[in-house]
Amino acid sequence: MSQNLMELDLDKLEKRGINRYKAVLMAAKEARFINDQIRLDIIKAEDKPSTIALQRLFDGRVVEDTEETQEG
Repeated sequence: MSQNLMELDLDKLEKRGINRYKAVLMAAKEARFINDQIRLDIIKAEDKPSTIALQRLFDGRVVEDTEETQEG
């Protein structure tokens, strides 16, 4: 990854309407999805699934699942 995870700014997420608790849930779900893809040999990854998921989240490539938020 090109950016150190310690340098990621939570303010960027909050400007997109994602608080830190929602971010944790979204990143965890994305990490499970990535892990499944790795186990099925769909993708190859040098980094941990959680690292990839956090980077995707901060890059805006993870979208909120609106069905779950309506239920909860």
